[in-house]
Amino acid sequence: NLSLLLNSFCELLRTMKLYKELAKVALIYVSMIETLIGAKSNAFDAFEGSIPSENFILADARVRQNMVYIELIHTRRFFTSFWFGDYQAANDLYDTTLSHAPPTLWSIPIQWYRGIVAFQLYREGEGEEWLEEGKKMLQKFEDLVRLSTTNSFECKFLLLRAEYCASSCEIINAKVFFDASIKSARDHGFIDDQGLAYECYGKFLASIVDNNAALNCFKSAHICYLQWGALALAEHIWNKYELDTSVGGASQVHASKHDRS
Repeated sequence: NLSLLLNSFCELLRTMKLYKELAKVALIYVSMIETLIGAKSNAFDAFEGSIPSENFILADARVRQNMVYIELIHTRRFFTSFWFGDYQAANDLYDTTLSHAPPTLWSIPIQWYRGIVAFQLYREGEGEEWLEEGKKMLQKFEDLVRLSTTNSFECKFLLLRAEYCASSCEIINAKVFFDASIKSARDHGFIDDQGLAYECYGKFLASIVDNNAALNCFKSAHICYLQWGALALAEHIWNKYELDTSVGGASQVHASKHDRS
């Protein structure tokens, strides 16, 4: 649960006043969790003004040309931009920094989200190049699934395959792979991936005007995000897809595009 994770980070940071460089990494993670939860902690206060904010860490890293912190902050912002539907901001961060950053722990989810963004932008009419970008990411995850000795990448590959089928107008296959991704995420305990798969499935169903089924998917995504502890993200889903009104809310999803501020 994200709330428990945030509390653990805050407890850890109280012991790290003498290790400010290491603490900066933890503070960046705290910023991501706070955004998903929608609540502020007192994590930065523990350093009594010497590390006042994430923006301070980024500005200092730029002056010192510390690419580790710059890439980590851009990764955090890429993730939260993606989760809250700001695909323009996510793409800007990817293109300026993350696409040519050295491999890290976060490279796999970055590429996964990039693939999802690519397929959905293609279906929104943003250009053939997005289909090619999505196919490139799909191939990477097909290779990961083939080489992996665990099932860690299965639900991610299945979701990208579903997005590809949706982009190729293969409606029946798309439904099969969306369902398979949801089941795989649920079976392996990836509640955040399960919520994302439900949300993506809902968008696809709304685009083919299957509004009742779309609404049910959005409600399931909302529940998954609540169980994950991402209360702000759950509220965002609730409001974006008008889950407190009627099926009519879902009927508008396919006509709207993601925020591009």
